[in-house]
Amino acid sequence: MSVSIRLLARTCAIAGVLTMVGCSTQPQAPQRPAPVIEKPAVTKPAEPVVVQPQPGVVPTPATPPVQALNPAALSLARQAHSQYLQQDYQGAIATAERGLRIERRAADLYLVLAQAYAQLGLSQKADMFAQQGLRFAPQGSEVAEKLLRVREFVGN
Repeated sequence: MSVSIRLLARTCAIAGVLTMVGCSTQPQAPQRPAPVIEKPAVTKPAEPVVVQPQPGVVPTPATPPVQALNPAALSLARQAHSQYLQQDYQGAIATAERGLRIERRAADLYLVLAQAYAQLGLSQKADMFAQQGLRFAPQGSEVAEKLLRVREFVGN
C-alpha cells in the first residue's frame, strides 16, 4: 500500500505543477493596428530669386581649393625638394615617401618622386608617380604643369 500512496502523491504533485504552469501563462493581448502617421502639409516653394548680372562686372571662375598640407608633410616636401635640387635623388625619394605616409594627397610630394625617378632613369616609376600626383594637383596649377612635363619627358 505504501507504493500506491507514493504513486498517488507523485501523480498529485505532477498535476499540481501542471496546473500552476497552466495558470502562469498569460493570454495574448489582441493585436492593435499600427498607428497612422499623418504627413505634414506640402507647401509650395517660393519663387526663385533671379539676380541680374551687373554690366561691367566679369565673374571670376571658381578655382579649386588648394589643399593645405599637414605641417609635418609640408616640412618633408621642402626637404625632399631641397634634396632633389642637390641631386640627392635617393634621399629625395626617401623623404618624399615619408611625407606621403603622413599626407597621401600631397601632389608636391608626388612631383618630387616623379622627378627623382625620371633623373634616375626609371621612367615607369616616374610616370606612375606623375599620374598619381595629377589626381591630387589642382588643374592648371604649377604642380600639375610640372607633373605633365615629367610625363612628356619620360615619353608618356
